[in-house]
Amino acid sequence: MLLAMDEESLQAALLGDAAAEAPSTTKVPDLSGNADNGTDTDPSFVTKNSSISSTTPMNRSQLSSQSKLRRLLYAFRTMSAPYFRESREGKCLFGLLFVIILVSCAGKVYLSYQVNYFYSALVDKDIEKFWEVMLVFAIAMVCFVPVDVAYAFVQIRLNIAWRKWLTKRALKLYFHNKAYYSLERKSPTRPMTLDESIDYYDAAANKKTKQVDNPDQRIQEDVNSFTTYSLSYFSVIVESFVDLISFSILLGSIMPELFIGLILFASFGTILTIIIGKQLVRLNFENLQREADFRFSLVRVRENAESIAFYSGERVEEKETDRRLLRVIDNSSLINMAQMRLNFFTISYNRLTWILPLMIVAPEYFAGIVEFGVVQQARVAFDHILGDLSLVISEFTSIAQFSAGIERLYSFLNAMQEIDGDRTKGDDTFLQDPGCGDDNTHVETDTPTISESFSTAITVKDIELPASSSLVHADILVISNLQLATPDNKRVLLQNLNLSLPEGKNLLIVGVSGAGKSSLLRAVAGLWSTGDGLISRPNKEHICFLPQRPYCPPGTLRDQLLYPSTILNDDGSPDSATQSRPNPRDWDDAALLSVLVLVDLPDLASRSGDGDPIRGLNSILDWSNTLSLGEQQRLAFARIVTNRPRLVIMDESTSALDVKSENKMYALLKELPLEAEGASNMGSTYISVGHRPTLLAYHDIKLAIKDGVGVVSEIQNSFVVDEDFLLG
Repeated sequence: MLLAMDEESLQAALLGDAAAEAPSTTKVPDLSGNADNGTDTDPSFVTKNSSISSTTPMNRSQLSSQSKLRRLLYAFRTMSAPYFRESREGKCLFGLLFVIILVSCAGKVYLSYQVNYFYSALVDKDIEKFWEVMLVFAIAMVCFVPVDVAYAFVQIRLNIAWRKWLTKRALKLYFHNKAYYSLERKSPTRPMTLDESIDYYDAAANKKTKQVDNPDQRIQEDVNSFTTYSLSYFSVIVESFVDLISFSILLGSIMPELFIGLILFASFGTILTIIIGKQLVRLNFENLQREADFRFSLVRVRENAESIAFYSGERVEEKETDRRLLRVIDNSSLINMAQMRLNFFTISYNRLTWILPLMIVAPEYFAGIVEFGVVQQARVAFDHILGDLSLVISEFTSIAQFSAGIERLYSFLNAMQEIDGDRTKGDDTFLQDPGCGDDNTHVETDTPTISESFSTAITVKDIELPASSSLVHADILVISNLQLATPDNKRVLLQNLNLSLPEGKNLLIVGVSGAGKSSLLRAVAGLWSTGDGLISRPNKEHICFLPQRPYCPPGTLRDQLLYPSTILNDDGSPDSATQSRPNPRDWDDAALLSVLVLVDLPDLASRSGDGDPIRGLNSILDWSNTLSLGEQQRLAFARIVTNRPRLVIMDESTSALDVKSENKMYALLKELPLEAEGASNMGSTYISVGHRPTLLAYHDIKLAIKDGVGVVSEIQNSFVVDEDFLLG
């Protein structure tokens, strides 16, 4: 296996000094060497009660090398053991791979003896022995070709199966309990200074926050790199271990002094490589960070292309991307210099291995103690053992990158574990199937304490609504003693808010910008929980949220109309997650086209299908860029028609509509027949946030928020615009 060395030296190879002075920002490159780049922001590993938590930053300088290595091995075991424990296919493929490696190693030992016979036959000019050995070589070549092919096939097959399992498990964690939302909005641990906030790209990329950035890259690339390199290193280590034992016995039996010299030579080379290569590890960490910064600046331009074009800000963006590029180039030059220094040693080391065994064996050969074939066999054994013992030298950079990749992926999975409070205990519980769970509970569990001001979090509870036959119009939303703060606990938005909204009555929330209107909607949805109090509202399946800029997922126009009731199983049946919503299959083409007419998009299907509306329903376009904001907002109202929720929550959802279209959309909500089980026939109850005075005509109750206080009143005259509406 690896050269026997103290744990501190091996740790230096795995983490390097950069672990103590630079963020662990690296990704395991792919085996082809075409490494893509990602970012990370100080992922922390803290061992506590048999689980690792990233809520408390590590003081790396105070941790021993042994604890660092144990933590790394723990993270590797935590991410790898569940698959091989649960998957029968994984166990079988893993066992088969192990057997193939043993067979391959046995073949190498066998061929080393044939090398002895081959060179002895040449020296002795024994032609009969020569052709006999050549026949054995030919047979061995034919026999071992299938072994080598099977070796590669099984390793790749196992990698695919493991990656599929780990990626699907990571995706479940990512979408469970709205982890994707919590990861995107974690607040800075402290305000950034002017020097730290280099420019708006750094702030947008959350370089100084606790946010786990680039989750898409971690799921798509880092999981693949982890499984690929894990199996690659497993194969190398097992093969090296078997090689080391087999050829050590062989070399020790025929030439003990060469074996001892080999141990000393490999030890010297490994230790010196670690010392010389420490700087290279740190520079590689920085390189990945700077490459990611450069790529992120280009992504920002793409995401904000229209705004930049309106401002004619291309020169500013070009200058900024140039500056990012120069940072990458400067660091790459430093890496090149460090690599050159390392190459001076490693190349010299490798050249020396050509003559070292001959220098040791030659005296015994010239003295007639050993035959020439034994010399060649000893050289083969020497090369094998040296390769096994010099694994750190030959794989130094990739080992360091792999260890950082383990930490990077583990910090991501661990961050999702912390979001789910029920899954924070145990060894590797965060890789267990999260199942369905209760998505209605609050999701803000990433901070050690809820806040400095509040000892508890906001509680969100489902309420049962009466059936349509009931004469009692129950409250569809009840807010009790609500104290709402920003997630970073820096500002209290609302204090002691109490509100009861009966089904059939519609609420308008007004106030100046920044008063907390949209924040209140997030609390009702269960997305923000910092504060105190109780919010009771229907189950999430009976609620539909309309943001100012609607979300248009990838898919057809039909998918846009039915979202989020578009999840179908392989057999076409509704997924269990959407069974409480209307069945997408209940909406035929004619019904969907009529919905488009209701929301003033009568020609959208024909336009999308080149004149054929049915084809247009099945067309796949980039709807966010194809449709104007006003069209997207009308499309969002079409989803209300197809999903028919009990409660609609709108955050300035008609801001891009003219007054006539706005009136039609609100009238549609009032007249919408609800066919869902248990629904009344009074239309959807809705809550609106807005600034337009025209909104008064569509609502019954007004909540005015000003200076953290919410005042509830009935709307008496919708044609009178009072000061409270204008000022909040």
